[in-house]
Amino acid sequence: MLLLAILSFSPLFFRAAHARENNDLGPYPFSEGEKLRYSIYADGIKIGNQTMEVEAVKDQSGVEVYVIKGQSKSSSLLSIVYRLDDRWIIWMKKQDLHPIWVEKDWAEGRKEGLYRYEIDQDGGVVTHRNMESGVTKTLKANNTVFDIFSLLYFYRANAESLANPFTFDFLESKAVRTVHFKDEGVTQVVVQKISPHNAIAARKLKQVGGVGIEIYVTTDRLRLPLKLVTPAKISKNKVVDIEFVIDGFTPGAGQGDLPHDYRRLKY
Repeated sequence: MLLLAILSFSPLFFRAAHARENNDLGPYPFSEGEKLRYSIYADGIKIGNQTMEVEAVKDQSGVEVYVIKGQSKSSSLLSIVYRLDDRWIIWMKKQDLHPIWVEKDWAEGRKEGLYRYEIDQDGGVVTHRNMESGVTKTLKANNTVFDIFSLLYFYRANAESLANPFTFDFLESKAVRTVHFKDEGVTQVVVQKISPHNAIAARKLKQVGGVGIEIYVTTDRLRLPLKLVTPAKISKNKVVDIEFVIDGFTPGAGQGDLPHDYRRLKY
């Protein structure tokens, strides 16, 4: 069951039913070179780490894209009994922050694979390719497609302008299901690495129904994703929160020096 929780933050896909229509989003709160690092906890016990990086901006067939790279990896101790090593790459259009291509090179437990997803935003089609077996599947949806990571970057740029609730079709490898996220406004979050005593103002986006995924993003100019939470049912009567909590941050080009409040995140 731990695998199911971890997979909640693997490159999964969504169809946004109410994406912002205006493509002129203005300056983004992130830029090329930005790096984010997270500690992964299960019921308060650290089980691994995750990284995300805006690696580059490049031209892809005449379209400028952000190249987003990341990795989710289990700790050395946990890897003895369960291995997690997911590496992923996303091409996300610079114009509107919509993803058009995702690759996931994954190793989970005793299984591993290489998947590629080609996303035709205009046609509403995702082509899922299993690069090892050669099997290709076509998945249909009706609105803008997001994986969970490009959704984070899109949300950072549009946190105050998204429809509420924000509705998606959750696209798994073999099926599509609809989920809803509600903006619950600004709350206070304590992040130990930043300050064990002082809370930080953060906007909260929470899944309505379903597993109840939560996303917390700061309200300052950087809109840092502080924390992601997904409850995981590990037995009939036991639910454990899997938490991804920020513990490292490197500003990208033009973002300026690391703010004083975030100095302990430097890496």
